[in-house]
Amino acid sequence: MSWQDAQTDRWLEISVELLSEFAEPVTHLFSRYGDERVFVSQSGDWDADEVGPVYAPNDIVTVFCYLKMDDTVANRKGMIEIGLRLMSELADVAPHKERIVTADEWSNQTFPTIRVGDRIVISPSSKDAVIPEARPTDDVQVYLSPGLAFGTGNHPTTRLCLNQIITEADEGDLSGSRILDIGCGSGILSIVALKMGASRAWCVDIDETAVRAVRDNLVMSRVSEHSHVLQGSIPNLDLPNFKFDYVFANITSRVLIELAETIIDSARRGGVILVSGIMNDQIDAVKQAFTQTGSLSISDTKQEGDWMMLRMIKAGGS
Repeated sequence: MSWQDAQTDRWLEISVELLSEFAEPVTHLFSRYGDERVFVSQSGDWDADEVGPVYAPNDIVTVFCYLKMDDTVANRKGMIEIGLRLMSELADVAPHKERIVTADEWSNQTFPTIRVGDRIVISPSSKDAVIPEARPTDDVQVYLSPGLAFGTGNHPTTRLCLNQIITEADEGDLSGSRILDIGCGSGILSIVALKMGASRAWCVDIDETAVRAVRDNLVMSRVSEHSHVLQGSIPNLDLPNFKFDYVFANITSRVLIELAETIIDSARRGGVILVSGIMNDQIDAVKQAFTQTGSLSISDTKQEGDWMMLRMIKAGGS
């Protein structure tokens, strides 16, 4: 069966092997046309004493993206192929590979345990597995369904948000807060926030596959009693009738710009908005979309490679 004939509950996996110094532009290309469903893999064992994946320029990595089989997949695949051809003229990029991933294969994918920041440990698991009791440690243990490898914390945009959540918790601002997580992916941001002091989280994603996995991930990480999962976008009639202390949106720059006013409206006065998924050449447009109303201020900007995150505060007291 060709990829054009595949059913909509399948995914087109595109992967390319290259030197890690060229991984960022490929990741950007894949993120743009794969709606952030991107995973970077490096051979070798994970070292529990290392903080995050650190790649030397000459390391070989493989960048994966997953395109859901719908009526846009042919166009998105074509744009990725054009981008890879242009990159191959400037760098040593191996020919890309592609394959169809079925629903069963998707759910049985895996990833290595990784550490993000100084205390977040992310491990693959399944809802049928026996989750070990938490050990007395400062580590925040997160269990994720391997089927959503693009939401594990490997991507710089996710790491930026996770490290900022650690900062919010260390400063005491996260305690008792109510979270809205827009485009939640694997739900990792909400899971970590809940484990570090937030009281409740509402996770929203347009992707049905993500929604199913998020529910499992919340259960595996033992925070499901404090969370709600909704399919769709914002505004959403199923969200509670109050403003949130924190709003997370780790999505694409295009969607951030489109939803800027609704994202701002979702936060309470004095509330914090974290937005990520922004390439550095798109940061000015995103800033303009959020600050043009004059209803919030940018309190911090973080960057990892070519990716950026904004921390913003909505005007007014709580």
